Order: sequence, then C-alpha cells, then structure tokens
Amino acid sequence: MLVLTLVILAILPAVVGMLAGRGYLSCGRLLLGRLHPGVPIVYRMIESSTRLVARSQDLQPAEEGDLYCYLSTKYWRVEKVLQDGWVIAITPLMEHIYLRRDDPGLRKANLLERLRYGARFPHLP
Repeated sequence: MLVLTLVILAILPAVVGMLAGRGYLSCGRLLLGRLHPGVPIVYRMIESSTRLVARSQDLQPAEEGDLYCYLSTKYWRVEKVLQDGWVIAITPLMEHIYLRRDDPGLRKANLLERLRYGARFPHLP
C-alpha cells in the first residue's frame, strides 16, 4: 500500500510533468487545424553560430570546427491564419514570421509551457 501511495503521489506527477515539458502531451499535431489568432505556439529550429548560446539544446560542433549547431526553441503567438495553409506568427520583437501549417517544428504550446514561459510569448497589439 505504501508503494502504491508513493507512486501515485510522487512518481506519477513527475513523469507527467516531464512528458508535458518535452511536448509529448501537448496534442499539438492533432490540434494544429484549430489554430486561430492569439494562440501561443512553440517553434523549434536548428541554428548555427560561432559562439555558444545559453538556452541551446543538442549542441554539436560543425564538421570544420568553426561553428556550433544547436536546437533553439522559439515562443511566438499566432497573429493570422491564412486559407492557403500559411500561419503568420509574431515574435517578441514584433517581427512577422510566415510558417507552413504542416511545418514539423511548429506546435501549439501545452499548458505547462504556457504557465512556465508565459512572459516569453508576445502580446498581440
């Protein structure tokens, strides 16, 4: 009985939180058809730079050794959804980014990301 209580109170919430934080519980692929203005989105893209970046993930040096390639996570908000499959997103610097709705790096932000990184999502004017 003690083991069952330990699993329910400690281990299960930790596993659910870990999965939600990594985006496995966001259902983003299923709900991308329901994008509408104001929805917070997460976009993951591969970037390269000559210097290390603080919030980079999967950091790897390039083959020649001059650059670093890393995975970067962007927190944007949908400004407009066009009928031809394009999504116009707005960045925290108020730049407009055009994305395809079926882009593999695009997904809706899950509840944990909206709570944890809420200040990083831009507000629509």
